[in-house]
Amino acid sequence: MNAEEISIPVPWGHISDIPGHGCSSHFSPGFRITLESYVTAIKRVVDHLQWKQFKCIGHSMGGMIASFFASIYPEYIERLVMIDCAGPMSIYPEDTIQFMRTLCDNLLMVESKTMNRSPPSYTYEQAVNRILTKRPSKLTRHSADILIKRSLIKNSDGKYSFSTDQRLKVDYNQGFTPMQQMVLIHSIKCPVLYLLAAENMFQKLPGNKLTRKMYKSNRNIQIVKVNGNHDVHLNHPERIADLINTFLFSECSKL
Repeated sequence: MNAEEISIPVPWGHISDIPGHGCSSHFSPGFRITLESYVTAIKRVVDHLQWKQFKCIGHSMGGMIASFFASIYPEYIERLVMIDCAGPMSIYPEDTIQFMRTLCDNLLMVESKTMNRSPPSYTYEQAVNRILTKRPSKLTRHSADILIKRSLIKNSDGKYSFSTDQRLKVDYNQGFTPMQQMVLIHSIKCPVLYLLAAENMFQKLPGNKLTRKMYKSNRNIQIVKVNGNHDVHLNHPERIADLINTFLFSECSKL
């Protein structure tokens, strides 16, 4: 199958990847990026392509965004695959004030660190090494080369800078209460395959466990545990490829 590179115009530039990543323009400066920002961006893409319905695969943050989109626009998603994600996350009401204050402070801190400064530059090997050593989930060298391919901008001196929007260091969750979260998850009407990486330590956090229980309570969602870490789709694609193909293209969507 041949893939075609496309660029979709939006008010702040263009979308080629998820905004703030890869070759896409960053969102307009001055505000926090949220899951709602990304759902709106996906809807712009859907409208541009004039899609009536489609199948969607999302990993980590991408899975969170896709599930949020499927909640708000359930008529568009035919089938959804979520690879090792646990959101959108919920916030207990008593934690709301501190959560919001932290978001505001973190956004201002990131802006102060990056304003009027050129991003750090690296040789290609230095950039790959950062991915290999700084990422919480361990990658193989081959996986790192794949991941970094669309994440670097070549500078005039021959070195590279990462293209990722630094505001993504700030939490992009909406701060839904558990009750709101439950309503969102049960608004997903399409069949969902939720692939859970067995070696992801973050899945053991209380908030992630609560969210996973909510997903289990939706009969449209089947959860399958797979051997591997958070980046199993890159490190060992053979472990999930058949599961995804069977789910997406079988009549009943059951494994």
